[in-house]
Amino acid sequence: MPLEPLYPVDVAPGYRSPYDVRFATPDSTRLAGFDAWPWNDASAQAVVAASEWYTADTATRWGSWGPRARAYPAPSRPMDATTARERVISVAAALIGLDYQHHHVPAWNPPPTWPWKDVRSGRRGPGLDCSNFLGFVFSYALGIDLPTGITAQAELHRAPVEGRLRSPRVAQIEGGYDDLVAEAKPADIVYVRSDAGAVSHAVLWLGTCGTGLGTAPLVIDAHGASVLDARRTPIPAGVRIRPYRRAGWYARGTAWAHRIIAD
Repeated sequence: MPLEPLYPVDVAPGYRSPYDVRFATPDSTRLAGFDAWPWNDASAQAVVAASEWYTADTATRWGSWGPRARAYPAPSRPMDATTARERVISVAAALIGLDYQHHHVPAWNPPPTWPWKDVRSGRRGPGLDCSNFLGFVFSYALGIDLPTGITAQAELHRAPVEGRLRSPRVAQIEGGYDDLVAEAKPADIVYVRSDAGAVSHAVLWLGTCGTGLGTAPLVIDAHGASVLDARRTPIPAGVRIRPYRRAGWYARGTAWAHRIIAD
């Protein structure tokens, strides 16, 4: 069941991914409430009304990033950890095809005259970067309001809001490749260091929700660089499913992982 307000225009429609997602929980419980406002309204994604998305005031306040995302409410009914994790993965997967841009809101599409920060994908239009992608996904799915700056998000050890769907303490997972692969669960966030040593990227662990060619675990992220899939085809920039290979940059640069959803 597609989440229509999040269904993006695929910026690389010719690419055919060898990966997909699968779920053990029924749509009726995992996606409950997404047909109601504000989830069902793409124009409600930001903290300001859609009529103010492209005003001079918005440009002054947020510049090339555009308006900040709204903080979505938590679901009205409690759910177990497996359903909550798969709910997060469902939202992330609904954004596959969205481009990579330094923006806060998936639906925000700046006009040609808007200030624009050049990115590797080279296109002007809708998109998200890695930490804003994860911030939006957790907010939309569970009402969990994470910091969207990569440094602040990576250093988060306590969930910002207590609640029945949230862990009061963010669990940190450390260790090598084998430790992480053995311990990580769907919707854990893995933080990756740049070659300079600072955390510069974040990915969402798919775990049992990821399926497809190859033996490497799978993640979903918003990435501006090229990663090869199991067919050795470059994966386009933007929100895509990508392999977490032992010898790849993700694994070599992994700093730690965060578990936002407690067991």
